Amino acid sequence: MSQRPLSVVYVTQDCAVALQRSLQSIDDLADEILVVDGGSRDDTMEVARAAGARVLQHSWAGFAAQRQYAVEQAANDWILMLDSDELLTDCGREEIRQVLQQKPEAAAYLLPRYSVFRSRRIRHGDWRHDVVIRLFDRRQGQYDLDELVHEAWRSRGKTAQISCPCLEHHSYVSYAQLLAKAGRYTELNAQKVVARGRSVGPWAPMSHALWAFFRGYVLRLGFLDGVEGGAIAWTTALGAYFKYAIARDLLAAQAGKRR
Repeated sequence: MSQRPLSVVYVTQDCAVALQRSLQSIDDLADEILVVDGGSRDDTMEVARAAGARVLQHSWAGFAAQRQYAVEQAANDWILMLDSDELLTDCGREEIRQVLQQKPEAAAYLLPRYSVFRSRRIRHGDWRHDVVIRLFDRRQGQYDLDELVHEAWRSRGKTAQISCPCLEHHSYVSYAQLLAKAGRYTELNAQKVVARGRSVGPWAPMSHALWAFFRGYVLRLGFLDGVEGGAIAWTTALGAYFKYAIARDLLAAQAGKRR
């Protein structure tokens, strides 16, 4: 049986070096490579075109909305959504090929992913187990447009999981990059807290931060990943602290407007 046509889709922004490595990992899996770029100022679009990708420019619309737009522009119904800092592993490529050559048992597939931080594979802590829906039939789901960050595909059909580690996530190359990205996500996460409509007590920032560090560094053995494990645990705790601290500010501002 021939393989079902597959579009490998990227949403990009200033990621030329990472994208080039990711595109090389796809090999001959894709029938189409689609790159939707939000306005890169580096060579991202040139790298994509050189690899044979179809490139579209679309002003940044938010994480979920940008991905949904990209999915809708693809030529094929089966989509493999990749981030520019993700590499498809050899075993992942073969298992995806097998899924597409047979009658898929599900409408969406969870792909196991492991992270590499400063050239070290992270095996413990909050990053130790990670699965993401990245292979799916676009006719049976969509991205949740209400999610401001950590957007995910919502399948209306059955979801299955591929067994082998499919994705190698080269998330951060430096401590500075880890800290900067955590800061960018913090305010979006605070907005999610506010949107839930719950009160945030004065001790919430500290209690959530302490629990986040203890969970990742002690309970989930993050200390076994050395300095990198410590950086991940502390940054997660810092993000938790300011997530709830900023949420308190936002809630106080809302209350002030109602007076």
